[in-house]
Amino acid sequence: MALSSVERWLSYYVRALLPHVLSKESSYRMAYVFSLVSAMCSGFVTLVALYSKPWHSQLGYSSWQVNLIVSAANLGMYLTPPVLGVVADDHGPIALSTLAIGGFIPSYACVGYLFNHPESSNWLAFRVTLVAFLFIGISTSALYFSALLTCAKLYPERKLFSISLPTTCYGISSVIGSQLLRMPFFWSSTNLDLGRVFNVFACLYAAVGLLAWIATGTVSLLHHCEPHDEIAEQEPLLPVPPEEHTRQKNFFKDHIAYLLAFSMLLALGPLEMFVADMGSLASLIAMNSTILSNQLLSIYAVSSTVARLLTGLATDVFTAKKISPKWILIFHLFLAMVSQLFVLVITSTTTGPPEWQLLSMGSIFGIAYGGLYTIYPTVVLIAWGDKLFGTAYGSMMVAPAIGAAISCLSYAKVYDALCTDSGKGNGACIAPVYKMTATQLACSIAVTMVAFRAWKRRNLPL
Repeated sequence: MALSSVERWLSYYVRALLPHVLSKESSYRMAYVFSLVSAMCSGFVTLVALYSKPWHSQLGYSSWQVNLIVSAANLGMYLTPPVLGVVADDHGPIALSTLAIGGFIPSYACVGYLFNHPESSNWLAFRVTLVAFLFIGISTSALYFSALLTCAKLYPERKLFSISLPTTCYGISSVIGSQLLRMPFFWSSTNLDLGRVFNVFACLYAAVGLLAWIATGTVSLLHHCEPHDEIAEQEPLLPVPPEEHTRQKNFFKDHIAYLLAFSMLLALGPLEMFVADMGSLASLIAMNSTILSNQLLSIYAVSSTVARLLTGLATDVFTAKKISPKWILIFHLFLAMVSQLFVLVITSTTTGPPEWQLLSMGSIFGIAYGGLYTIYPTVVLIAWGDKLFGTAYGSMMVAPAIGAAISCLSYAKVYDALCTDSGKGNGACIAPVYKMTATQLACSIAVTMVAFRAWKRRNLPL
């Protein structure tokens, strides 16, 4: 398949030099490992929650300003995947890795400079910080998508390798980043030295971006180069092949795509809400909420990571035995509904629940969260193939963002109306939220079954 003009230009040096250095098999392995490293480093933007105190003490930012910065990063992360997916399918994942390099390095270097020069902290500097974190959010999605798409194109038949491992690496990036920032090197007295943190991240992403560029350039070499490529390099650069646009148009006309996206909105929104409001939920249902929040977060993170790996492994086993992977998705949706009912039972009682029930709740949420974020892209890859994976999954990532916003706003509305005067250990006031989310999950299961029934009529292996 011919390269687009952009992909041919961006991948020229990789395609020209790599065949003289590594065999095809070694190139596959190298590109895959580099992509996993990229995925593992792409999620450091989630550490923005640790920056509020130094921003407040050093630059005098208010809580409103800090939340605007966080919102700018989230806006860049969650609203750009549809565009990034189309770009990747038209011009290869190397276009995204290049975009990530060009976004991360100057943005982190800029906010590092502003933190080290508090005398320049004015309204213009704050606006620059907002724009910088908007680009950091975009670069985060670009780097993660380039890694995920590279893995999917290298091993489209092995779901453990194509989906499970890169999503697992992305999931643990925040854990790695939080441990990294505990090093004394990044601390000044009692606060994080964000100038040093941001400058280190700028250097780190320069190195990681180079690895991602090599990995994604390898995909261009292995999947698109034709015989006598040396001669082809002298020919005029080609536009995006018309069949790419045809496939994209057909996807956006496919009603099953909207059913699956609606299923994601209903299912992933409540799980994202649990992560965002874990602290306030713990304060309502337990006396020692600080310790409980830390324990819940730990068991949630471990359960989610293990679930991502096991889901990918189970999908490969099911595929080998000719069993539809739809049952894995249905299982995780059912488990997510059970998690909502579990919280509903806990919050509906007047007495505080035992600790083992609370930790079990965190574990169930983690398994459902990690499993769904692995099986959904797997289903998309099976249904629309690796050539359309970027467009398809990128477009659908808007759904969980909308679902999370709806669920979080619903939680906040009920909390502000009913729970502000409640004492610790009394979570009954928040129970109506989980009646709604349990109903959402039941609807998600129904919508998903309708989508699978439609796919069955098309003889897809789902």
